[in-house]
Amino acid sequence: MNAANFWSTKRFTGFPCTHRQWRSDAHCKFVHGYSREFYFEFACSTLSPEGWVVDFGGLKSVKAWLDHMFDHTFLASDDDPSMQAFRELDLQGVIQLRTFANVGMEGTAEHVYEHVNAMIQELTGGRAWVTLVEVRENEKNSAIYRPVGERQRQG
Repeated sequence: MNAANFWSTKRFTGFPCTHRQWRSDAHCKFVHGYSREFYFEFACSTLSPEGWVVDFGGLKSVKAWLDHMFDHTFLASDDDPSMQAFRELDLQGVIQLRTFANVGMEGTAEHVYEHVNAMIQELTGGRAWVTLVEVRENEKNSAIYRPVGERQRQG
């Protein structure tokens, strides 16, 4: 990846979903929900012909993916011991089940980075990339994922 000369940011808000941290000994082990929001930093070394890092109007596929994953959905970690019950609730139309490795804020930030960075690279022909994803569960708590190369670049 080239060194970045330009950055831009985008925030997507209003994604009400539920999850649980089944490994927790505290109240987080229970199903609970938040209205998540996602903050992205994008970078590039060369601007688009329009003079942009990314075309914010062209992020419809990113918004559609976020909607699919996080809008009125139930998130479960792949290894949740209650997965069979969740799958049955999904089949019954009670929940919209989405699974990935770690549905906590940190794991969500990494999961979102992996998907959205690939989308941004495709949308820009590799010219731009994601340098940071922040996932906020409420006004007090968030987690940030920044790929190793970006941490080194940021110094």
